[in-house]
Amino acid sequence: MNSGLPLGRAFGTEIRAHWTWILLLALITVVFGEGLSTQTGPGFDAALGWGTAIVTAILIFASVTVHELAHVRVARRAGIGGNVVVIQLLGGTYLMEVRPRTWGQELRVALAGPLVSVTLAAVFATIAGAIELGWGGSNDVPQGILAASFVTEVLALFNLLLLVTNLIPGYPMDGARVVHAVAWARYGRDDVATKVASRVGRIVGFCVMAVGAVIIVLVDLWPGLALIVAGWLLVGSSRILDRRLMLQNLIAGAHVSDAADSDFARVPAQLTLDVFAGEYLRDRLGGAALVERGEELLGLIGTAQIRRIPRRNWPVMRTEQAMVPLGSVPRASGDADLWPALEILERSGLDGLLIGTGQHVSALLTRRSAGRLIRELAERQARESGVLLLVPRLPGRRTPSAPPGPPAPPVPPAEPEGSADPSSDDTTDQ
Repeated sequence: MNSGLPLGRAFGTEIRAHWTWILLLALITVVFGEGLSTQTGPGFDAALGWGTAIVTAILIFASVTVHELAHVRVARRAGIGGNVVVIQLLGGTYLMEVRPRTWGQELRVALAGPLVSVTLAAVFATIAGAIELGWGGSNDVPQGILAASFVTEVLALFNLLLLVTNLIPGYPMDGARVVHAVAWARYGRDDVATKVASRVGRIVGFCVMAVGAVIIVLVDLWPGLALIVAGWLLVGSSRILDRRLMLQNLIAGAHVSDAADSDFARVPAQLTLDVFAGEYLRDRLGGAALVERGEELLGLIGTAQIRRIPRRNWPVMRTEQAMVPLGSVPRASGDADLWPALEILERSGLDGLLIGTGQHVSALLTRRSAGRLIRELAERQARESGVLLLVPRLPGRRTPSAPPGPPAPPVPPAEPEGSADPSSDDTTDQ
């Protein structure tokens, strides 16, 4: 979740951009710049053409950012978090600290982004229409007016596309959250609503694939193939949602303390990363450790931190330079429900959460300790039901692999692999 290029903060929310936006903005600029600067008739000169292309690309990115910030703003007002947003292609992911407590909260958060997009589309369309009314009949339109007309028309169409795309009722789109909220209101149960949203997502995905197949036969290969891929992704996301529900049911009633890792490592702040990777990540099952200086706790470090650092720098970089400061590490109470804590762990992108308050940390909730509990619960359920053991996967991203360098130990059977969780409140709008 914390990946991406940091751009700044707005409304108390950290804004990050996925690296793919660098490629996308460059492509938009080149395509529009080449087209505008080489068109015939009353076209643009080269400088204005490329300048207009750059402004258009920036405002397209801004439109997506505002869409995502609208989700975060409404979520924060409802008291359900939202302090990081990662802008991705045609959407982004926003971090919620807990799940919506009511269907009304989820509906408001889900609709916030599309409402902003439709508003932006209307505003830009109005400006474009005003320009057309004022200069449409003239043969001598200033180039600046032409540029403004082009930018507003593109942005109106883009925000309309963003609106329609996000209202598709399949995860990870906003439309799936709307379906979930409506089903939650109808049946009064979150788990039933999840099943409904998953079923609707699969149906929509298969329909999109069918339309794609028809387009391939009757129209063109590439548009149809793109729809087939999009439908396949929607179907896959719905299946992941089913696995998430199975996992949630498996750990129902479990508390954070049940999955706590009380035998966690404490490492000195001056320890170099090569020693930490060799002695702690290799030999300790937790995969994360607290960094301390004397009796003072400084932060948390794990695989997620050091794998971003080139191995050649490990001998000269110390744990205090690579750690996550203690104040930035999420916390959980030992008697809290385990499922929301797992969601926070996955959204955070870290290898562990703190259990305790202030400088007192009684234990860590790590990916591996949670995996061990899940394995135990799944084995117990299999013994009681007499069926083949199928261990559900943890929600969220794949558990980080051990960094290169020291030989990795055998993976304990208690460690499940993770999978993407589009249904979590790390909402990804596309």
